[in-house]
Amino acid sequence: MTRSDPGAGTFLLDNNVFVSAIKDPARETATLRLILEMIRDKGVVLVGNEFLAEEMARYAEAFRSQTASLLLHALISKMDIVDVQERFTAACRSIMGTDDPADVLHAATCLQTGATLITNDRHFDTIRDQGIIEVWSTAEAIRRLL
Repeated sequence: MTRSDPGAGTFLLDNNVFVSAIKDPARETATLRLILEMIRDKGVVLVGNEFLAEEMARYAEAFRSQTASLLLHALISKMDIVDVQERFTAACRSIMGTDDPADVLHAATCLQTGATLITNDRHFDTIRDQGIIEVWSTAEAIRRLL
């Protein structure tokens, strides 16, 4: 990472960040550059869960392209897949106010690992505002990490 951080950090990239990078493979978006930099940087740890990996695979299939396929493979290869403990899931479920199991699981993954969640999903505002997990928008991640 070049801008504000010496290159260390643990992050979970929400699926909406991945989709933003692959939906128009002809465009080299800032989101695509962000993901490529996070994959390249040895100081960055990516975490996820099985549900996130499955979501990304479904979208890579839906947005079929060489970019989607290569990016999916690189992300999954770098990602530490976390077996989320129920206590973290229960804590996040009680705070978030959403019934979306994916969102709860992603927040619980971050709570368990200390990861920063990068997302544009507003379902994470409450848990961020309460200081339970750190949540960055994609624009904030680009600003801080590129």
